[in-house]
Amino acid sequence: MGKLILTAGLCLLMTSMASSYKLVCYYTSWSNYRTGEGKLTPSDVDPFQCTHLIFAFASINYDNELIPGDQRDIESYKTFNGLKDRNPDLKTLLAVGGQTFCKSQFRSMASTKAKRDRFIKSSIQLLRNYGFDGINLDWQFPTNSRRKFTWLCKELLRAFSKEAEETGSPRLLVTSAVSASKGIIDESYEMAKIANYLDFLNVMTYNFHGFWDSVTGHHSPLDQRTADDQLNTAFAMKYWQDQGVPAEKLILGLAAFGRTFTLSTTSSGVGAPISNVGKAGPYTMEAGSLSYYEVCLALEGKQIEWITDQKVPYGVAGDQWIGFDNKESIDAKVKHVKDNNLGGVFVWSLDHDDFNGNFCKQGKYPLVSHLRSILVPERLPTSAKERMMGIIPSQMTLTLFTNVPTEFPIPRSVRVP
Repeated sequence: MGKLILTAGLCLLMTSMASSYKLVCYYTSWSNYRTGEGKLTPSDVDPFQCTHLIFAFASINYDNELIPGDQRDIESYKTFNGLKDRNPDLKTLLAVGGQTFCKSQFRSMASTKAKRDRFIKSSIQLLRNYGFDGINLDWQFPTNSRRKFTWLCKELLRAFSKEAEETGSPRLLVTSAVSASKGIIDESYEMAKIANYLDFLNVMTYNFHGFWDSVTGHHSPLDQRTADDQLNTAFAMKYWQDQGVPAEKLILGLAAFGRTFTLSTTSSGVGAPISNVGKAGPYTMEAGSLSYYEVCLALEGKQIEWITDQKVPYGVAGDQWIGFDNKESIDAKVKHVKDNNLGGVFVWSLDHDDFNGNFCKQGKYPLVSHLRSILVPERLPTSAKERMMGIIPSQMTLTLFTNVPTEFPIPRSVRVP
């Protein structure tokens, strides 16, 4: 019986078929402390939905060291990184900062080389101790500290590279969440320079409208309206590219939450007058914001409107105006990612999606699952036996027998990790 061994060829086939897009998902520590159906623990997270998971948020102490945001997070770190036992291809990162974090603490840490060195040393120790694959800087925002932010990124990369060389471990990733507002971008970042030191940048293309407005507006539109030429996703992503950041390093932000307003008149379209932000949801309890599953509750049985020029939906329930993303707007945003050769999509955040599948009647993680299906091809999971034997797909040998019947169907494509 003749046979042909095709090891190298299979390896090349697998490499060429693997997706290069990233699907980066944030997990928020406080979702672990919600009650009832709004509670999402690290052990409940599906490790196969996203290519990268980011745990939000760690903090910085007055000694300029990276520390857990809460001591209770330490146990969560262990469970969170244990998800890689089920999916060895998964990458996990630890985010530091966030919207409510005191930016003066970031500014103080970055102010001198000695303080940055202390932060970097403690970061390596914490990330390695708990099994993270990298750090995500969420400094909102380094206005008036542009150069120091650049130095921080550069020194993190240098230290992470040195540590990897000395230990033989894979280098820790250096990433950042960055603004989508032109004014903030210009004041906060040396864009082309930080791109040299960051593995990827999560561009927060949401919250373009909110409590500061006097009329309704969608907070995460893809394209512009006449009066909103800069307050949209397409403009923000192009602006980062135009300043010298490689497209493949730019990750488009998708909000798994809606922004809400309370209408002040019977007018309910885009640009309708408002009296306040919207009411808090029953689970997330944040005025002006609803998780996707709370959007489903609020708009059950209501008509969903489509903003044609911006390619996003909204709905109205009584005096509540809700702008959000759904599968149709996700399709448009993923098309934008692919058409412009961007690096992928990130989601804020897993706990805002209908993670249990109890509310939207679309299954578990309807937004993230849809994103994965159109952005990242399904992957053939490594079997438990292969893991035990230490065999990975690139090492497997494919044996083809040459005396099989000619009508035997040969598959034309294979889905692989």
